[in-house]
Amino acid sequence: METPLREWLHSAARYRGGGAWRRVAVRCDLVLDRDDDDSDRRGIDYDERLAYWVPAGRLLEAVDALLDLLPAETTPEGFPMLMPRRTSAYEALTGLKRVDRRDLQVLLDDARSRYTVRDDGKALVARVDPGVEHAVRGAVASSRRPDRGSASEHLEEAFARANAVTPDPVVAYSEAIKAVECAAQATLQPAHGRATLGTMLGELPKLKDRLVFEIEGRNPQDGVEMVGSMMSLLWSGQTSRHGKRHPTDRETVAEAVAAVHIAAGLVQFFSTGAIRRK
Repeated sequence: METPLREWLHSAARYRGGGAWRRVAVRCDLVLDRDDDDSDRRGIDYDERLAYWVPAGRLLEAVDALLDLLPAETTPEGFPMLMPRRTSAYEALTGLKRVDRRDLQVLLDDARSRYTVRDDGKALVARVDPGVEHAVRGAVASSRRPDRGSASEHLEEAFARANAVTPDPVVAYSEAIKAVECAAQATLQPAHGRATLGTMLGELPKLKDRLVFEIEGRNPQDGVEMVGSMMSLLWSGQTSRHGKRHPTDRETVAEAVAAVHIAAGLVQFFSTGAIRRK
């Protein structure tokens, strides 16, 4: 996949123009000059250097950075494109082949890459099990309600950060907690202006007899206790929340992914009323 991926990066950078190569180089900390370069660099093809000098192990990182810089043009079907369809004159003048995000997606699919183009076309993300993705999307959709604050935005960000080409597990875990806080506040502490997952956990025992879960089980409180256990695990598992005398333990990617899955379930429970007040 390396050679066609470099070809796509080269063509895409040239189509984007405007010094996109420079911004990608800065974002990825890439060196595209060398000591023996002539002082007059106007003739240097930096788009080519971007595509063919980036180490193979960082090629996807460069593609990911460039995707974020591409215009959000769309096809009639709504799929993100690199350039508008009316580019024949430009192609004739430059000799460049038109490329778009669909070309990249086909390349990734054919190579059975672990990564795919994100739905908005602005980044690469790791492929996840369709069932997991469906569950997260369902939780995001159900929480797009005024009484659940910005739970959907936080959950989307957590999912994206955990599955990015360069994952950010600390932010992903933090966003997962924020998603649950937004989704749960209206149910657990609606009048608490500074409610957190921690304060809600402290409130749960007081609300024990006033909450109900959709599935009662053998004990009417089994469902509520399960939700409390999920919240507690998510809260206590965030090792980077506070500093201390010893070195801070930052969340791993695996922990962040698990946290997003737990958060998606909790957001779904609270947003749909699966757990609610009597």
